[in-house]
Amino acid sequence: MKWSSRLIITLVALGALASAQAAETSYNIVGSAGSGSGAGKCLDSNAVLSPCGGAEQRFVFGADGTVYLDSGEGKRYLQGNLFASNSIGFSNAVATGNASTYWSRPGGNRLQLSQSRALTAMCLSRPLSVPISVPLRAELAQCSASAANQQWTLANPLPVGQADPGKTQVKSSARNCLQQTDFTAPLASSKLTVAACTLGAKTEYFQFTNQGAVVLNGYCLSTTGGLNSAVGLGACGDTGVPPGDNQKWKRGPNASIVSNSTGSIGLCLELAKSGTGVELQNCEPGKLSQYWITSTIVAGNWPAGLPKKPTTYVPNQTLSSGQVNTVVNWIQRETSISTTPFCYKTKPYDRGAGILPDCADGQYKDGGLCYNNCRSGYHGVGPVCWSNQSLSYPSLSGCRDGYTHVAGVCWLKKASYGNGAGKAANSCKSNRVMQAGLCYENPRSGYQCNASNCNQRCAAGIADCGVAACASNANQCVSTISNMVVSTAIMFASFATAGAAGEVKIGVMAAKDAVAAAKTADDLADALVLLSENIEKFLLAAENELAGISSVEIEAQIAARYPRGKPDYQHIAREWAARNLLYYISDLLLDLNTLIITTIDPTGITGVMDAFAKPPCMDHTSMP
Repeated sequence: MKWSSRLIITLVALGALASAQAAETSYNIVGSAGSGSGAGKCLDSNAVLSPCGGAEQRFVFGADGTVYLDSGEGKRYLQGNLFASNSIGFSNAVATGNASTYWSRPGGNRLQLSQSRALTAMCLSRPLSVPISVPLRAELAQCSASAANQQWTLANPLPVGQADPGKTQVKSSARNCLQQTDFTAPLASSKLTVAACTLGAKTEYFQFTNQGAVVLNGYCLSTTGGLNSAVGLGACGDTGVPPGDNQKWKRGPNASIVSNSTGSIGLCLELAKSGTGVELQNCEPGKLSQYWITSTIVAGNWPAGLPKKPTTYVPNQTLSSGQVNTVVNWIQRETSISTTPFCYKTKPYDRGAGILPDCADGQYKDGGLCYNNCRSGYHGVGPVCWSNQSLSYPSLSGCRDGYTHVAGVCWLKKASYGNGAGKAANSCKSNRVMQAGLCYENPRSGYQCNASNCNQRCAAGIADCGVAACASNANQCVSTISNMVVSTAIMFASFATAGAAGEVKIGVMAAKDAVAAAKTADDLADALVLLSENIEKFLLAAENELAGISSVEIEAQIAARYPRGKPDYQHIAREWAARNLLYYISDLLLDLNTLIITTIDPTGITGVMDAFAKPPCMDHTSMP
């Protein structure tokens, strides 16, 4: 089969896989960047906020509103306890009432407790401050849309283990499967066994990554030492972060799997003498206990060709994948507003029917007419404001201030005053706006409405192309808006026209053309090596030319928070450069995961491409 056909089949399979996995994906729940404790840290299985990348931090959001950890012992549901100091815990069963396992996501960045007896809305919150020696434990607090400690990001999406075309069983010579059924912490090496195959997607289907990791259900095959030591599963780092030193493997001869980790380089994965586990032993050609059967997909996902894959990872970076992607999403948004010739409006919405006008704020209605509110101490009755005090009271001596004495009775001097003529109701409350004689709900931010139908408005200075799109000028508005797609090179071609990044860009474009023109497998292999080298050069150049591949204004905001030359700044620059490269090379029909490593999970690359190809209309915002 020709390489092009093989690549097309791979891409189609990956597309189908992404769709199939959409219903079951696990996430890190990360405290959104900002002030307060726990920002950038992940919620774990003890309801504690800890550095991301540890075990038991992968949460699945069920279609029924539950949020749970899916381990070998079954589902453990995230639970809010209203009358246990508003604490957060876990339950093996769903629950409602005082302790609820149901959640909603108002605003998209909060987790609100649902189906509970709370009198006010309660949200998952990070404590504002705790002593250093005390674990940072999540809690419930009254919901507030503006509270920074109630904002969360679902980061590092990872499909829960499935038997898909990108994964393979690892079988011994006796056709038993390498597998693990218990993923509870600690992940002891004894939990990884070789037993009769069960076709369990989460327990025995491995992915061999292009950076040498062997992954099962989100955990990496890990060595525990040198010769004779056991092999087990360990927590992998963030998406895009190279595997740990004890998690590197490579293909060996005779279907062997060879450790490439410091301290155990050259040792082979071998079926333990007990016949159930695996260990490291000296490689011996023809030794059946070192023979592992895998599907042909391993040859594609775990190539021996490219000696080093380009990656956005920067040593000593402190930002998590979720935090970096939040910033890079903002860069993509801001750059799209400034550079693309048009954008697509979001879906229109119906704001509901209008209601009849009422009295304005600061007025009262009486007899169908509206009057200004009376002064303090008075109440209105039609056009007259009457005092709230008693009109009179008996007294044989003197009267209080404001009263006059007449024949043993104290009479109020100013019992009322005229409040003017009333007017017909012709106002709307502050949350509504008058249109065509009726009061409609105020449009959402960034929208304009005609009666009940609301469409996204175009930013200032941008031409409105109707209900579907906005454009940089009227000439860009065409009748077939729905078919407009930014060409595959428009963003990349407009960036880095000078300097080191510009020169490398030319190299990337030439290498890409060489890949497209390859006629033989050898030609393709050479072109891929050249393209890989130029991608790495472009990522490196981007570290010092972020302004050239975005804008001076965008780069200034990044540098104000993350100093130039520091790992986090470099990581952000490389991630943004990678997005442009991924978009530019996507038309080669390559398995992008084998060519470049970013914090974007492979299943999320399609969304990144869409953001380039059909950029949504947005207003400028401050950096998150």
